[in-house]
Order: sequence, then structure tokens, then C-alpha cells
Amino acid sequence: MVVSLLDRMALNNGYTIPGIGLGTYGMKGQEAEDVVFSAIMKGYRLIDTASMYDNEEDVGRGINRAVSSGVSRDEIFVVTKIWKTDAGFDNAIQSFEASLKRLNQPYVDLLLIHWPDKDAAVNLDTWRALEDIYDSGRAKSIGVSNFSRGDLAELLKEVKVRPAINQFEVYPGNPNQDLNDYCDSENIVTMAYSPLKKGNVSKERHLTTIGEKYGKTPSQIALRWDIQRDVIPIPKSSNKDRLQENIQVFDFVLSDEDMNTINNLDKQNRDRNPNSLIRSEVMRSRNHREKKQGRR
Repeated sequence: MVVSLLDRMALNNGYTIPGIGLGTYGMKGQEAEDVVFSAIMKGYRLIDTASMYDNEEDVGRGINRAVSSGVSRDEIFVVTKIWKTDAGFDNAIQSFEASLKRLNQPYVDLLLIHWPDKDAAVNLDTWRALEDIYDSGRAKSIGVSNFSRGDLAELLKEVKVRPAINQFEVYPGNPNQDLNDYCDSENIVTMAYSPLKKGNVSKERHLTTIGEKYGKTPSQIALRWDIQRDVIPIPKSSNKDRLQENIQVFDFVLSDEDMNTINNLDKQNRDRNPNSLIRSEVMRSRNHREKKQGRR
């Protein structure tokens, strides 16, 4: 478990990663640049983006502004992803080259397959591209995102370089505990997107009650819960006060009782629609495809 904002967690390749980061999905233009710059200057060291987010240029400018202001690039952990329309060896290589150019970086710290293809052979072909990029040193670590236990198991049969990270949706009430346990058993770190349930954790009365004990907000309780489970949360916020709030989670420790209460919240949310994430992904894919067609 990381114990401070600048502390790092070991990955299975010997590289290290900050224990909390900034998600940038939905941020664009000057806002994205300014938020990334502000976050780094506040102490964030992990910045997550993706080709599908259509903001890599903006994120890269924010990173480079921070470097120009005295933050070492070696301290900043940059994540980007290969979208599924760019699956396959050649497509993935080309997609990465374009991402690196847009980011205006000599390398990224973590490159992920953003979403698994239904064909395990296609996933492996894409993974071979990531392994080549990793061997070249232009990605310090490689991993996957939204891979199920079955997707990972198929991939692990053939890999030369093991995935360091699996990034998927995790928040109180949706711990994805089985997948997290499987990743842990394979020495793959879990990175949690939407750790604040798109801001809706503030409505969870159990988190409010627990927060009152520690003088913390429900969001801070949710993020601390991840950290104590060795899960890396990447909350998104463009609000400067919220950016600060989200990293003020290293000055308290949740009790075992409170951790268990949060762990069990999923049992109280059985009416949650299990297809919501799939529908969201389909819409993102459709929008991304339409944008790419519009640019041609």
C-alpha cells in the first residue's frame, strides 16, 4: 500500500507507479491542458489519457508545461491506450506512433490495450505490438484495460511480457472483487477508472457516515478504500479545489470495520444494471468512429 502522494507501487517488471492519478476522459482543449498542468503542480504524478479521448495533444501540452516549470519528466507517469478499432499488430504500432507524436513525448510509462477484441487471436496480435514497443523502450510498461478474467487467462497463455496493469471500472458498490483477486494472483495491478462513480459516491449514505468519523468527504473515503486495497484510482476532475481534495487521502487510515462496510456495499446494489458499462462502451466506440470518419 502506498503511504504518500509521491510513494510508488512496484509493478511486475520492476518499474514503479504512483498510487493515485488523474483521469482525463471528457476533457478537451485548453481545459485539458490547464487541468493536467495544475494537477501536476499540485503533486499528481500519474496522468491517464487514450487515443479515443481525443485529447492527447492537450494532455501532452499540460505535461510539457509542468516539465518547463521544473517538474522532472522522469517523475511523471504517462498512460495512453490503443483503441479497439486499431487492434492488430500493424494498426497498433501505427496508433502508438500517432499517440506518441500527439503527446509530444519521447516515451510513455504505460501503454494499454483499451478494450479486448472478442477474438483472442486479435488480442494476442495487438499484444505482440505492445511487446515490440516495450522492447524498444518507448513504453516503460504495458498492460490492458477492461479485460475480463477469461480475456486475461487467454492472453497469459501466450505472452512474452506479462501485463503489468489491468484498468477497469471500480467504485464502492462495484468492487469487481473477483477480477481484482484474479489480477492480484497473477501479479497484475488493478487501476480503477470511475472510482467516484462519476461523482455519485457523494450520494452514498454509508460513505457519508464513515467520512464524518474521519473528517473526510465521501469521495475521499472512496479513494482511500481503493488505496488500502492496493488499487490505483484515477479520479477525474476539472475543479481545482476537487483536484486538491482528491489527493488529501494519505493522512488517515480506514479501520477494518469501515473497509468491510464498503466492501459489502455491492450486496446492497443488486439492482444495478449490469449492461450499463457495455452500453457506455458501445456509445464511446460509435462516437469515436464517427469522429474519425468526419476527419477523413
